[in-house]
Amino acid sequence: MHAIPGPGTSAGVSAGPEPGAVPLFLSGEALLSAIRGHHIGIHPLAKLAHEFGLMYQQRLTTFGNECRCRRDELVLAVDVWVADHLPVPHPAATMHTETLGTVIARLAEAQVHAYHLLMTIDPADPAVHAAWYQLAELVDGYTDLTTDVAQRARRLPALEDHWCRSPDSPTKMRCWPPAEASPT
Repeated sequence: MHAIPGPGTSAGVSAGPEPGAVPLFLSGEALLSAIRGHHIGIHPLAKLAHEFGLMYQQRLTTFGNECRCRRDELVLAVDVWVADHLPVPHPAATMHTETLGTVIARLAEAQVHAYHLLMTIDPADPAVHAAWYQLAELVDGYTDLTTDVAQRARRLPALEDHWCRSPDSPTKMRCWPPAEASPT
């Protein structure tokens, strides 16, 4: 199921939901808005992006294996949704090195970090500028990637290449390394 590009869209990338259609990918602006909890809408990627934002907000005050496992679960959820909705790539399409789930996870972490710095240190501090610059670069990379994937010019890694699925459920991922084996 793919949305047909219309006003405000480009190659399956949309600034928001169109009446009766769910765009293949969110625009960078819509993704950032969802991460912050604004205008989440009906798109499954927007809901998952918001979950990433909540998780990284929580991580500002707590850290542990639970956050890492939750990140991995959200990355897998994004990647499963994307795999189910991707157009078949062109035979000459180049392979991207990361799944879309890991791209969105990094983008969400960078956005939460940039807002945190803006609210906690002097806005004129070079660290604030650097964080927002990095976020802008990540959004540009996301936009380029989703446009290329929608135009069939880029392939994303297969799920089997990156995930250890639980034997009891093909959609559940086990934390790797297992929490009890993680270094402290």
